[in-house]
This record gives sequence, C-alpha cells and structure tokens, in this order.
Amino acid sequence: MKITPTSLKIDQLFGSENEQYVIPAYQRRYSWRKQQVFDLLDDIDYLEKNDTHLLGSLVCLTDSHTADLNFIEVVDGQQRLTTLAILFACLNERFEESVNDDVTSGLKRFLVARTSDGDSVPKIALDSLDADEFSALCSKSELKECKNGQLKEAFSVIREWIDDSTDEELAKFIFKLKNHVVGIRLDVTQAKDAFKLFETINNRGLALSPTDIIKNFLLGNAARFGEEHLSNARRSWAQILRHLDGTNSDNFFRHLLTARTHTRITTAYIVTTFKTLFMKEVEEAKDLPEREFYVDEVPDDEEDEKEADADENDAVTVPTQKLTKFDVFVSDLVSAAKIYGEIVFARTRKPQVDRHLRNLRMIKMAQAYAFLMHLRIGGIKDRNFVEILRLTEAFLLRRHICRERANETERLFAKLCEADPENPTNETVVAYRKECPSDERFRQSFCDFHFNANIIDRARYCLEKIELSGHGNEDELGVLGADAVHIEHIIPQTINTKKAKREFGDWVEYLGENASRHGEYVSRIGNLTLFSGRLNIGASNGPFNKKKEAYKQSAIKITRDLVNLRNFRLPQVENRSEKFADLAVQLWPIPEA
Repeated sequence: MKITPTSLKIDQLFGSENEQYVIPAYQRRYSWRKQQVFDLLDDIDYLEKNDTHLLGSLVCLTDSHTADLNFIEVVDGQQRLTTLAILFACLNERFEESVNDDVTSGLKRFLVARTSDGDSVPKIALDSLDADEFSALCSKSELKECKNGQLKEAFSVIREWIDDSTDEELAKFIFKLKNHVVGIRLDVTQAKDAFKLFETINNRGLALSPTDIIKNFLLGNAARFGEEHLSNARRSWAQILRHLDGTNSDNFFRHLLTARTHTRITTAYIVTTFKTLFMKEVEEAKDLPEREFYVDEVPDDEEDEKEADADENDAVTVPTQKLTKFDVFVSDLVSAAKIYGEIVFARTRKPQVDRHLRNLRMIKMAQAYAFLMHLRIGGIKDRNFVEILRLTEAFLLRRHICRERANETERLFAKLCEADPENPTNETVVAYRKECPSDERFRQSFCDFHFNANIIDRARYCLEKIELSGHGNEDELGVLGADAVHIEHIIPQTINTKKAKREFGDWVEYLGENASRHGEYVSRIGNLTLFSGRLNIGASNGPFNKKKEAYKQSAIKITRDLVNLRNFRLPQVENRSEKFADLAVQLWPIPEA
C-alpha cells in the first residue's frame, strides 16, 4: 500500500486551482448536528496566535496529477469537507460585494477549481444524495421539501453565526481558517488500499456504523477483483443509498441477514455475518487469502455484554448457497434495498398491499421486516402477500397490546423466513396461532392499554379500524390517510394548568374526586377519538357539553356518537374502552387453521 501523507494548511489544501474534491455517490448523506458545527467554528475562532487546529485526516483516492483538472475522490472526510464547503459558501456570500480583495479572492479560491480551458467548477463537488439540496441551499433557493434537515440546519447555523459577526471579526476568523487549520491528506492511488485505510484509521471499524464498514468491505474487495467490478459496485452502492434514503440502513442489513440466516441477527453481529455471507457466496472471494478466517470465524463471547440476547448469534450458521458472481451478489443487494424501502414507506404501488403496509407501520411492525423481505425477494404473489399482511396485522397488534417481548417476536419471524414464498400461508397461520395471545387476555389488555405519545399512531390505526367496522366500504372513509385527522383526547391530556382551564374548561372540577386518577385513564382507548382540526372550546362549567357541539359536526361516527352521552367522566372512559375491547377481539382475530 503506497500512501502519501501531507500536512496542509487550509490555504494549501484548497489552494490548488486544478484540484476538485468529489464527494462520491456512494457516500451517505451529510449528518453533522448543530453542536458539531458550532464546535468547529469555536475551535477556529478561539485559536491563540501560534495555535493550530487539526482538522483530522482525509483519505483521498487520486491518480497521477496532470495539467488539467484533477479529481480527488474523498473516501474519508466527507462530513468535514462538506461543512467547510458550507462555511466557504456562506462567508463568500457575506463578502461577495466587499471591497476587501484579499478576503474575497481567498474565498473564491476555496470555492472554485478550473479546467485547462479556464472553465470554473465547484472546488468541493457533491455527487451524493445531498447534491441538489446543497446547490439550492447555497443559492438560497426555496425548497418545498428538504430531505436532509441536518444539511439545512448547518447552513442556517453558519449563516446566523456570520450575521452575528462584524466584518473585522470575520476577517480575523478567515485568516485563522486559512493559516492555522491543518488537515492531513492521505493520498492513495489504489482503491482497495483507500477503503482498507479508511477502516484502519477508524480504529478498525469500531467507531463506524455497520453500514460504513460493509460499504468499505464491499468496495475494497471490488477493487481487488478489478476496475470494472469497482465501477459497478460504486454505482450499485449509490443505488442502495437512494433506496434506503430515510430509513435506518443498519436495520436494513440486520433484517436482510436475518432473512438469509433464519436467525435473529443483533446489531453487534451485522458485520461479521455479512462478511461470512460474502465469503461463502461470492465466487471471486474463494481465492482471497482471508476467506478461511471469515468463513470459520465465531463471534467473540465478550461482545455479549454489548447487547441483550447477543449470545444467540454466537452460533449463527450462514446457509451455504451456490456460488454467485460478485456483480450478481451486489445486484441482489440493490434489489433487496429497493424492496426494503418499499416495505418501510408502503410504496409498492399496489394499493391493497400499501394499505396493509401503512397499517403495519402504524402498529410498529419492525419485527416483521425480515419475514416480509424474505417473501418479497422470493417473489410472493400479491394476493398471497395481502393475506400474510392481514394476518400479521392482527398477530402483531395482539402481541404489542399484550406486551409480549419484541425479541421473541423477532425470533419467530426469523424462523418463518424458512417458509416457501410461493405458499407461506399455512405455515404462517400455524406459527401465529401458537404464539397469539388468547381472546380474553387481548380483550382485557386492550381495555387497559395506555396509548402514550410514542405509540399514538397505533391508537390511530385501532380507531380507524373501529370506525371502518361501522362502514361498508373502506375506500369511502375519509380518515384513511388524511393528514388533517388526528387523535383527540376527550378528557384533555392536561387539565390542571391555567392554559388548560382556559382552553378546555375546568375538567378538574368536572371530574370531581376522580380528577386525581386522571393519569390512569387519559391515554386509554375509551378516551380517544378521531377529529379534524383544533378543538378550542373555551372555559365552561360543563367542558364536555362544549366539546359535544364540535363533535356534532364531525363526519366520523365514533366521534359523532359521543354526542349521545350526557356526561363524560372516568366511568364513561371505562365503558367505552370495554366496548372497543369487545370489538377488537372480532376485528383482530386469532388466525384459523
């Protein structure tokens, strides 16, 4: 491995006119938080006369330099370089009309590189998922939707900091930035070495996310297999990132590996299991000298303390499959990522399927992801998938409401990944019946369950289904998917503050001696309904009577039915909860064999 380390001041790091740093498409989104941006600004701003701020190391994949534009691929240092690009752009924005040529010319050099023909290009070019939003934020263009809130926040933080500083203060800051901030650029000419170096610098991967380690493992080995394989792997990883954008990519790999091994994979074993899978399945890997190490490796028992139940992965067996070409292996990863994104976001473009996926997302269905991926990857027919989703809704809701252990639920779904995707229903029904809580237990748990803020979507799902049970056609109900409809607490969540009494009336007086038990009832299903708009009823001696005036106008039956009640106190919450619990047993039945 030939590495050329060079210590460079910012003025030198970005001073070469014919170098362009490229954040490649396979890199993840910008992820620095507000505090990290402030820390960088403060570290530079508070430098004493002879102090130096070490920016850290940048791993760069480079070719031999030419007289034309030289592209520097950033393998490690993406977050720092993107932050500097934002800083340079915002500072230039402030000084672009300044008469101080020393300041403006220096900033321009940091922003622009030039080709041999004299054409200008961005000094730091983003080819990642953030590219369009970065350009829009640089030019202050209006964004209807910003997918990366942290990128937008970084621009906002830096612009506000600049606005609060005088020209003189900023000129001093820029001088320190140019002359007292140092980066260690590690130039590597071979891709396989660059990715290996990245992992080594980051403490052999311990400080990295599983996704980062897998990316470097995959691209590093692709480089060993040849330039064509590397080029394909780069494109494929960019596709994977697009499909997984907005999801937790570590969870994607965890669930994919669970589906492949039929064993619940914990976070601590994602990387080990993936490497083992790669070494066992990729044809080109059979000649790698370290293959035997990965194939025979057993996870260290010391990792058990990192995560509960991690010991179950000590004996993970990766099924031996027929060897496949590297490019096919990577292509399968792309397809799996696409399927995962469709499941998470309910975007299969099949209305019935997406409706059930949306329902499962509201219930919080993460334990089922591996099983659902297994079925979709295996080519399950839509009608069979809809039936599995319907059964899974009832099964998961019952287990959630009865507070069954999530780890046990995941193990069950991992085992179900052995089912034949062409005919999984019978096996699924048998497994669900065995582990499904009884009707009586479910009924009582549903009646007593607290739908707190972090699972309020689960309450919404239940209320929608209860509402739909009184209607003939699901498609006729406006509440399904309508953003304007929200969960309404009939007895308000807060009742004893001045603001609560002003907005909702004196519920403390209204509830009387039972007001002290308010917390036991406020989040139960009987105290919840669906309502459109904001309900400000004003102070009243009878707060429920004032609410009834608004409920009377609702098109939602379970809300309009409240008008028939004379009062609504804790006994009414109890009665309504029991009524809904009786209905829940029918709506989410134990599957029949």
